[in-house]
Amino acid sequence: MHSERQAEFMDRAAKLKRVDVITFHGQLEALVSRAAAVVAMGGYNTFCEVLSLDKRALIVPRTEPRLEQYIRASRAADLGLVSMLQDDGQYDPAVMAAALRALPRQNRPSEVVVPGLLEGLTNVSRLVAPWIESAEDEVPQHALSRIG
Repeated sequence: MHSERQAEFMDRAAKLKRVDVITFHGQLEALVSRAAAVVAMGGYNTFCEVLSLDKRALIVPRTEPRLEQYIRASRAADLGLVSMLQDDGQYDPAVMAAALRALPRQNRPSEVVVPGLLEGLTNVSRLVAPWIESAEDEVPQHALSRIG
């Protein structure tokens, strides 16, 4: 965020009760663990902390200079893991206020069932099985009896 816009934002936020705004914290996971919900841009580490600490989240992803935050946030929103607001450049306070008011009713990530999401070992085994089977077909049977 440009420094001028950041200063304006910090000034506005300072007038709000029960709202703290920080620019950096060395132990972000400690803050996230105590938070009722998280509003963030959706960088990789923050996103992983939201999921692993099971926090309701509103993600407003950056789209410049890359789309990685937008891609991550939009897919997670499609799956129901987070809520997302797209930065349309309008900055309508009513839209943000409505999204913030909806956070307490949002499911936590652990309450969302995404088929296959936590089946990594099963999926990896399924994906590599053809390679393992073809490799076993190439090994002479007498070699397999010594291995097993």
